[in-house]
Parts: sequence; C-alpha cells; structure tokens
Amino acid sequence: MEEQRLDCPICGGKNSLVIINNKIDIPYFGPVLETTIMCEKCKFKRSDVIPLEVRDPKKYTLKIKNEKDLFKRVVRSSSSFIYIPELGVEITPGPLAEGFVSNVEGVLDRVDKVLDTLIRWAETEEQKKKGEEIKQKIKDLKEGKGEATLILIDPLGHSAIIGEGVEEEILDEKEVEKLKEGININIIDNKK
Repeated sequence: MEEQRLDCPICGGKNSLVIINNKIDIPYFGPVLETTIMCEKCKFKRSDVIPLEVRDPKKYTLKIKNEKDLFKRVVRSSSSFIYIPELGVEITPGPLAEGFVSNVEGVLDRVDKVLDTLIRWAETEEQKKKGEEIKQKIKDLKEGKGEATLILIDPLGHSAIIGEGVEEEILDEKEVEKLKEGININIIDNKK
C-alpha cells in the first residue's frame, strides 16, 4: 500500500489530502489498483478501482433470493452499469462514477443513501412515498423477505459479481454499442 499527502485543491488544507493506492489481486477477477482520495479537513472523498488487465465486455446477473446472497462480492469499475429492475434502480457510468469493491448489501446501502437524498429533495408527496416504498423493499431484501435481480454490465469488462449462482455472459458488439454513457443515478418508473 502506498500513501501520499498533498494540499487539498478543494478546501486548501495543508497536507490534508491523503491518496492511498493499494494493488490487490481479487480472486476470479485479477489484479486491480484500489485508489482512495480523501481530505481530512473538508471530508471530500473519491475512490476508484482500476483494473490492471484488459477484459471482455461482460454482463453479470444475480437473483437475490436470501440473506446469503447479500455477501456475494461486487467489483464495480467506473465504466459499469448497475440495474435492479424490481426496485426501478439504474446506475450509469460517467466521469464522476466511482469504482468500488463491496458486496451486494453494500450496493443496496449505496442506493438507500441516494434515496435519502432524493426523498429530502422530493417536490411532491408522491415522490417521497415512492422513495419510501423502495427503501422498504431494500430493507425487506436485507432481511431475506424479498427477491430482486442485480445486473452488472461493463462494456470494458472491468467489473464482476463473484459467487455461486451468478450468471455471466460476454457481450457482443451490438450490445456494447447500445450502452449509453451518462452521469447519474436514476430511480426509474417502477410499474410493479
């Protein structure tokens, strides 16, 4: 693990910006460089997982059926898309997208935090209610009471869901072309 200290370009704190690089080998995935940048003064934080090998574009699908599925490893690079159709969740890549190494529960926690913000910003009671309904579905999933599908698609092949029961497929050129890049996390209309 390598650590550097710099002045923070955001708040100007002297030697407060810590950059940590850690090269790790993830089983079934390969070598990656895990990078975290954080300011001890203003609390700015950014992290990414940078693959050190070229891979085929892939799609991973996991049916979340019970609490054991929450512990399956998720490696998300900044180039991947995440979908949870039953929750109406779509996370797309973009210049500010962060890579991370977590598990399924960690992905659900990230969505839950975004929902908190969206609920605070909601302009109507209907939007707030929709957000609360999705939060309840996440809670149910984490308690083993519901089912959902986690789909991870990476046109650069740098992401993965690792564990038993994960379906993996290589994307063809047409499928890769269909993927659009953008910067956002959307809660899409869920008709279920």
